[in-house]
This record gives sequence, C-alpha cells and structure tokens, in this order.
Amino acid sequence: MDQDLLSELQDIMGGDFAMLVASWQKDTVQRLAGIQAALEDGNATELRQVAHSLKGSSSNLGARAVVGLCIEMEKLANLNQLDDAVAIMPQLRQAVTEAEQELIRLAS
Repeated sequence: MDQDLLSELQDIMGGDFAMLVASWQKDTVQRLAGIQAALEDGNATELRQVAHSLKGSSSNLGARAVVGLCIEMEKLANLNQLDDAVAIMPQLRQAVTEAEQELIRLAS
C-alpha cells in the first residue's frame, strides 16, 4: 500500500475517506466477479477491460499489489493466455483482501 498517497487522501477527504473505501469495496466485488466471468467465458477482451478498470480504481487508493496483478492480467489477456490468468486469480483475490483490510483499518 502506498502510505503517502493514503495519508494525503485522508487529509484531503477527511470523513469522506470512509465513503471512498466503501465505494472501492463495492466496485471491487463487481470487478472481481467480472474478471472471474471473463475467465470462465474465455473472453480476453472483457478480461482486459475489467482488469484495467480494477487497476485504475486500486491505483487511486494506493493498492500497489492489486495494481501489479491487474497489469499482469491485462498482459495475459492481450496475449490470449487465459490459463495463465486463471493461475494468478488467487493472488489477485489475496491482494484485494489485504488491501481491503488496510483500507478499512484506515477508514475507521
């Protein structure tokens, strides 16, 4: 997690930081489901788009591990290597869980 970015966001947003975190959580659940569906459907285009979207929202909150894995997902989608993308899905879920825990801690 990018602690400098998070501190800056907390300073700027004040009490609204918790709403930002809640919005990211809600969106992330949908995006992970979208990634899973794209993988199950063998849809590389959808995988790339949803991973790109998750990358952007996670970058805004300093979730570096999530961002890195989304970049990898995008690359694999571009190469149509969906089996390899399936293999990193557990890492992505773990990175999201860890980011979520840290963000909730900071928002409380």
